[in-house]
Amino acid sequence: MRRTYKRCNSKGFTLLEMVLVVAIIVILASSLIFAVSRYINAANKANQDVIDASSQIVQDIDDSEAMLANYGF
Repeated sequence: MRRTYKRCNSKGFTLLEMVLVVAIIVILASSLIFAVSRYINAANKANQDVIDASSQIVQDIDDSEAMLANYGF
């Protein structure tokens, strides 16, 4: 005697499908967090470079004004 199984037309997801979706989301989120942290570090470094350059410009202006003051300008 052969048994036949009726496939139930249930709606929804199996546990395995849900676990796979969650695993894929975790992998994508971790790579996104890594990429964003790299961009944040690069932006902070660029910001510090701008601060250093502007400080150097201010120092050069102060030196030029002091030199001109020595010559009576």
